[in-house]
Amino acid sequence: MTKDELISECLKMPDSFVDYPFATAPTTALIKNAKGKMFAFTDFANSERIKKSCGTDAPVSDGDLFLNLKCDPALIEILKAQYKAVLFGYCSNRNHWITIIIDKDVSLKELRKMIQLSFDLVSGIKKSDVK
Repeated sequence: MTKDELISECLKMPDSFVDYPFATAPTTALIKNAKGKMFAFTDFANSERIKKSCGTDAPVSDGDLFLNLKCDPALIEILKAQYKAVLFGYCSNRNHWITIIIDKDVSLKELRKMIQLSFDLVSGIKKSDVK
C-alpha cells in the first residue's frame, strides 16, 4: 500500500481531512475529523527510532510506512498479541494509541476496522450511536 492509498483510506471517514503541520517533519500526514481532532497520522519509518520507542522486536525497516491510530486501551494488548505489526503508539500515548506497520500482517479489512475505531473514539461516537 502506498502512503497516498493509506491516506485515502483514512479520508473515507466523514468530513475528515489531511494536514501537514510540521516544518521539521514535512512528510508526516495528520488525518483529522471535522472538529480538527487527529485520529491518525502516517509517515515513513525510521526503524531505529520506532524500535527504541516500541520495542527492539518491532518488525520494521527504514522506509516502511506506518500508521498511528487511537485505540481503546482494552484492545491494545489484544491487538499486539494478534498482530506482530501492531505496536505501542510511536510518538504518542502508549495507553491510547497504536502504531501499525503497513503491509505486514494486518489485512486491509482489519486496518479499516482500526481506522473506524480510531475515528469513532476521537469523534466521541459510541458503538450504540452507529447504525
